[in-house]
Amino acid sequence: RTRKIAQTETDLSRAKEQVDPLKDQIAKHLRDYQDVEPSVNQNKETREGTEKQLYAVQQKVRAMQAESGEGKQALAVFGSKCTALHAAVEKSKKANKFRGPVAGPVGMYVKVTPGKEKWAQIAELAAGFGALDRFIVTNQDDLKLMNKLRREVGCGPRDCALYRIHPRSTEEKYNVPAPPEGVETITSVLSVENAMAFNFLVDNCSIDTSALADSKESSEKALLVSDGNGKRCIRGGTIRKVFVFPKGDHWQVDKAGNLSMMGNDRGMKQTIGVDRSAAIESAKHEMKAMQQELARNKSEEKAVKEASYKSKKLWNQAQKDHQKTSKNIEKMESVLDDLKAEAETSEEVPTIDTSDYEKDIQEAEASMQDLKEQEAAIVQEIHSLQPGVKDQRRQLDEITARNRRILDDMDKVDAKLEDIVKGQARRQEQVDKVKAKVQQVERGVEEQEGTVKEIKGKLGGALAGARKMQFDYHRDQKMFELKKENGGEIPPGEEVELEPTDEDLEEIETVEPPKESKHYKSKIQNKLKKIDQEVQRRNMTESDPAVARDKYFRAKKDLDSKMVQINAIKQNCNALSKDLRQRKSRWRAFRGHIAEMTNIGFDEFLNKKGSAGEVEFDHELGQLNLIVQKDNADSNSQTKDVKALSGGERSFATLSLLLAIGESLETPFRVMDEFDVFLDPVARKIAMENLVTIAKKMEHRQFIFITPQDVSNLKTDPKLRIFMMKAPARSAIVGGAQQQTLNFGN
Repeated sequence: RTRKIAQTETDLSRAKEQVDPLKDQIAKHLRDYQDVEPSVNQNKETREGTEKQLYAVQQKVRAMQAESGEGKQALAVFGSKCTALHAAVEKSKKANKFRGPVAGPVGMYVKVTPGKEKWAQIAELAAGFGALDRFIVTNQDDLKLMNKLRREVGCGPRDCALYRIHPRSTEEKYNVPAPPEGVETITSVLSVENAMAFNFLVDNCSIDTSALADSKESSEKALLVSDGNGKRCIRGGTIRKVFVFPKGDHWQVDKAGNLSMMGNDRGMKQTIGVDRSAAIESAKHEMKAMQQELARNKSEEKAVKEASYKSKKLWNQAQKDHQKTSKNIEKMESVLDDLKAEAETSEEVPTIDTSDYEKDIQEAEASMQDLKEQEAAIVQEIHSLQPGVKDQRRQLDEITARNRRILDDMDKVDAKLEDIVKGQARRQEQVDKVKAKVQQVERGVEEQEGTVKEIKGKLGGALAGARKMQFDYHRDQKMFELKKENGGEIPPGEEVELEPTDEDLEEIETVEPPKESKHYKSKIQNKLKKIDQEVQRRNMTESDPAVARDKYFRAKKDLDSKMVQINAIKQNCNALSKDLRQRKSRWRAFRGHIAEMTNIGFDEFLNKKGSAGEVEFDHELGQLNLIVQKDNADSNSQTKDVKALSGGERSFATLSLLLAIGESLETPFRVMDEFDVFLDPVARKIAMENLVTIAKKMEHRQFIFITPQDVSNLKTDPKLRIFMMKAPARSAIVGGAQQQTLNFGN
């Protein structure tokens, strides 16, 4: 027992010596965990902020792509079938099925020039809404292939129309003039990257001759001019139509100088995207940088989390070791107390002096009591400091959030500053270009000043000659009038100055002509040539001006009356042409409606027998094709070859087609003869019931059905009457009564 007590006391002393190092380890690992934990939260917040910024940039890219008209769904704005047909064309391109280049739809190549977004809607209206879904080819073989692809994707007559362009028009864009001053043109508002699409719009939509303006008044001020005779025309000679805000109305000037204004009732819309390629590319670079930063933040967050987890794990392990040691100490103390109690109650005489050990035990117990008191004090101090730690942590979180907002604001300010710096560089580059142009213009001005001085000298001489010619003209005119009034002679007393004085020349007013003198000179020469040719052609020998003048006035009067008649005929022709176009447009609409209703009716009639079908109208080739699906629930039973059907199925399909087409006919009588001879009993019953039902509904039509089959299952009523022909009386006896015949011998 004494040895056990000594051994237990030794083990207890060793265990108590391990308590302090364990407490130090617990405190150290707790400090490490507390130091790392704020970094974990900070890295998490940084990563979440980066993810939000990346999401914002991605949304920005998607928005710009949608505004610019990019993406798979963007083609649908030009037509419901554009996306499917474009995919089929791209697939055929990869298979090298086309012989030449193919482009389309046209709208995918058209963008709005940056800075001119306000003109986008009116430019699209001027170009025409029906041109953006066009597909362009260069040869007949590709045209046939495109028609086949259109049929495969289910394009209607108006969907994704085709246009064939000359192969030379695919090489480069046409040269188009710049817009006149004060207005825009479609070519200056819309940028077309594809040469085929651009040349198609020039040829088919006249985008180079359509001007755009803010208002009718400003456009007339910028473009409308008048010649010396008061005839109006459009300045420059290239513009044919002028479209104006706010509704998209347009005006034009005909060859006679008449201005006509046409209103727009369709409204304006925008399907063409803005060219945001540069901004999208910049945003994509920014998005890539944000993705790299997010990956870096995730890596840092992972490393900090691992360090936090390691510190927490070590702290927990140290606590477990401390608890285990404490339990061992308590257990050994209990064992020691039990042994001492047994020693005190035992009758045995102790043979070993344990006073020294008892003294050590007392000292150890005193030390352990001090340690417990210190531990209690430390725990109490920790509890007292806990609220302050929470306050400090809350303040730290607030400061971290405020710093994060400040960093976000600084990033935005840096981005704006970067844009400003880039814009400043672009503006400085533009300023340098303008300065170079100004210097070039100044040199040109100096050269022109010398030329102007030289021309002014020539102008003085030319002006004197012009005044002399004007004086001679007035003098000859006056002499002509005097001779005309006095029988070809100048009356006495009338004086005509033959030579002008300087004062007479100065009194002649200078008139500024609207065009250059070369124009009038060439015009006079052309007139003189035409007069000589006309005199020679007519073999005119009249030399008397008065007689020639009278003949001229009579001929001019006849000509004016004929021109009035010609103008009336032209107006009638224009009105008839316009009416013809409208009639053709309505006729196409009627034709499409009839085809659609026939297709629906054909499918409805077949559905009553459990089948389905479709009628394909090819108006270009003048063909009608039937597609019959024997079982409307099984797509594999579909066939385009009617000959593959049985006789009854073919008869029922033909009957359904006749009924469907008959809905669009205006004939008062309809007769069907032996229409059910090839039908099976079930199909015959369905067909007969449908015919009777349709005939009763269409009271404004009369139906006559002739059949050798039994129709006793039909019930007569005021709308349905059944006539049965009697069988011919025939004799089975040889030499008996036979069918009568007419004798044509006599």
